[in-house]
Amino acid sequence: MYHKQKKCLRFVLFLLPFLTLIFCSNDSIEGEEPIQSANLPWQQFHIHFLSNDCKAKKILLVLVHGSPGSSSDFKTYLKNKELQDKFCIFVPDRFGYGESANKESLPSIFKQGNALAQIIETYINKESYTFEKAIFVGHSYGGPIAIVMSMAKIPTFPRKIQTILLSSPSDPDLEELHWYNHLANIQIFQWFLPKSWIFSNEEMFTLKFDLEQLTTKLGKCNLDLLSVHGENDQLVPLENVYYFTKRKLNIKHRFQILKGENHFIPWTSFAEIKSILLAEGSK
Repeated sequence: MYHKQKKCLRFVLFLLPFLTLIFCSNDSIEGEEPIQSANLPWQQFHIHFLSNDCKAKKILLVLVHGSPGSSSDFKTYLKNKELQDKFCIFVPDRFGYGESANKESLPSIFKQGNALAQIIETYINKESYTFEKAIFVGHSYGGPIAIVMSMAKIPTFPRKIQTILLSSPSDPDLEELHWYNHLANIQIFQWFLPKSWIFSNEEMFTLKFDLEQLTTKLGKCNLDLLSVHGENDQLVPLENVYYFTKRKLNIKHRFQILKGENHFIPWTSFAEIKSILLAEGSK
């Protein structure tokens, strides 16, 4: 039964744009800033992103979508007046998704995190921005990518960096592959699947090893992490929020559990997540 629920939840991921409209419409007052859509080069490819008006903003807020997903998942955040007033909001399409180069995937949290860090560096330099603080937020698979971004040695990044994990996997022992992952890895079945599904499945094959490697790297870092997780998350178990405490890593880690909520808290708990972002941005 549990495996069937996980399979259904994976399918619901593809309905996120509709969930955004349903759950966020009554909680978000739209600001007047236009939403910019642009591309930046990365190696021989490009990365697409959305952003608000970032002039005169002192805090950079980066929102990283899960697997699969796209920058459009966070449009409600981009358009919210309170968030617009507080942050320069940068929302990329991860490599292989949305309008970014999508002919092949990059199934590694380290390659994706470092690529996005370099893209943001290009963005900051291109626009001649200076930020006092950066907050990297990752939902689901985007969580560990946000951690990698926080660890990147980018000269133009502010010294004060915080990472917020939303429904994020952290514990490699909780990661396991299922029969449908192996089925979707067979080429004949991939003919019937959208590329985003194939890329998402490929990311699941490397995630356990990546999280093990991330734990080793975190042992040498001093990060500020906040985990926010739904109490009833059946796709990424709640136990993930206890992992950093259990391993006793040299990081500052806090967690907040949203009662009665599931994996889709960026949309079902928009008001709560918005309040968390505003509060953390004021520290």
